[in-house]
Amino acid sequence: MRLGSIINGQERNEHNRETLEVKNPYNQEIVAELALATEADLNEAVENAFETFHSTMKMMPAHQRSDILRKAADLLEEKPEDFIDTIVREAGKPIKYSRDEINRSVQVLRFASELAKNITGEVLPMDAAIGGENRLGLVKRIPLGVVGAITPFNFPLNLSLHKIAPAIAAGNTIVFKPAEKTPVSGYKLVKLFQEAGLPDGALNLLMGTGEVGASLVTHEKVHKISFTGSLAVGKKIRETAGFKKVTLELGSNSPNIIFDDGDI
Repeated sequence: MRLGSIINGQERNEHNRETLEVKNPYNQEIVAELALATEADLNEAVENAFETFHSTMKMMPAHQRSDILRKAADLLEEKPEDFIDTIVREAGKPIKYSRDEINRSVQVLRFASELAKNITGEVLPMDAAIGGENRLGLVKRIPLGVVGAITPFNFPLNLSLHKIAPAIAAGNTIVFKPAEKTPVSGYKLVKLFQEAGLPDGALNLLMGTGEVGASLVTHEKVHKISFTGSLAVGKKIRETAGFKKVTLELGSNSPNIIFDDGDI
């Protein structure tokens, strides 16, 4: 199976591209061959996401965003076996844990579907300041723009949805770079959203290594980066992201202390 990036609904898997094999970590079975994204692909994906945000997503009503997320949840719940098999093969997870991940992913989509209908603002009295009597201030939440989602290998579907589903709920577009060890789940997730009715360009997929992620972090038309991964990479993202909004979920934060009298 040969897979490529998906930009504006179109797959890029021409045979003159550099490739990378995705292997089962336990038996080294080749699960897929990736046609890697180029710098030009990255620029096109971001530009397309930027245009789709301004032309479509930021104006899409909340009920429509909610319906897309609900439909994606329904589709995943109706046909989980393909995703379960994919996670087992590319991540090397037992079937039970893969099934648990799918169930959790369905919940995330349903949570986001409800969230889309409940993103509200505030009306505030202004009389705390002189001259503010009989005045009200309106706070309105608006979509941010293009979100760069960079995800890890250990929960390839669920942790991707932690980034993608809320971004859609809020009316943003996404450029999605899954881990190169487990990209097939990400590819099938993009196809699932296409089937659920998400407009082309709202979720663009880049197949690549960390170099693609690094370029995504510094692109001027990306408004937010959401990353799950190592502490070292997270620090680098924080250093290079500039004034972008950044959400980091990092490892290396659960130390264990073993005392001399510990029975091990």
